[in-house]
Amino acid sequence: MKKLFAALIALTLFSVSAYSQSGLGIKGGVNLTNISTDAGSLKNNISESLDTKTGFAFGIWGRIGDKFYLQPEIMVATKGGKVSVTPFGGGSPELVDVKYTNLDIPVMIGFKPLGFLRVMGGPVASVKLSEDMKLRDALAEYTTNTGEAFSNSTWGYQLGAGITLLGFDIDLRREGGLSDINIMNFNNEDKFSQRPAGWQLTLAKKIL
Repeated sequence: MKKLFAALIALTLFSVSAYSQSGLGIKGGVNLTNISTDAGSLKNNISESLDTKTGFAFGIWGRIGDKFYLQPEIMVATKGGKVSVTPFGGGSPELVDVKYTNLDIPVMIGFKPLGFLRVMGGPVASVKLSEDMKLRDALAEYTTNTGEAFSNSTWGYQLGAGITLLGFDIDLRREGGLSDINIMNFNNEDKFSQRPAGWQLTLAKKIL
């Protein structure tokens, strides 16, 4: 299902590019992310860490328009962060390194105030491709959940700016979450809430 969804989006991008003057391109770069944690009544046992995790991002983009433009993208992105977990019954907190991989589908609305400068923003739909189980394992004493820790689909946003230099597009975007990524529930406790935030720096090249 995930592969079919990605294939349909890819076909849409190629079709859009064929009928626009802006074309199609490839891009890649890095993500710097952390996870904002609101654990409700578990806040003394689970908290966020300001440490960031470095991941990668790569994919394709299509652009419709010039001065004002619409830019859908398909990106494979690794993200994560660190969460501080205190063992059940007390003890020294453990810093858990969290990692997951998404298929991100941003739809950016952009504006070019200058020929080489762009500003953009828009929603991002994310489909989870994989996750490690470190967070679920670290929280095993707090929950009977034996499945995955993160939701299969979430919503977020990106806001940023970019420049065109020597035929390449360089973009810096701020990323944030609009929905919880964590789906774990805890015995006699509030739902565990987590949202990602961070920065993405990419280098893009038009190919069609």
